[in-house]
Amino acid sequence: MKKIRSVVYDVMGVGLLLGSIYFFYKTMEFLALKDYVAGALAMVIGFLVIRVGVEISKMAIVIQREE
Repeated sequence: MKKIRSVVYDVMGVGLLLGSIYFFYKTMEFLALKDYVAGALAMVIGFLVIRVGVEISKMAIVIQREE
């Protein structure tokens, strides 16, 4: 059961890391339109999504080591 949980956390972590690319893409669009406030907010959200993805990936590693 822990093996499945570890795989789920791994997939979620990688998904969040890849999903953060969307926020950085939107940041570039906002900055191209000179909408600096929206660009800054999208960039902050992108960094937060990366942080959560890294933490979930760390949880997957901890679960694998417990086995």
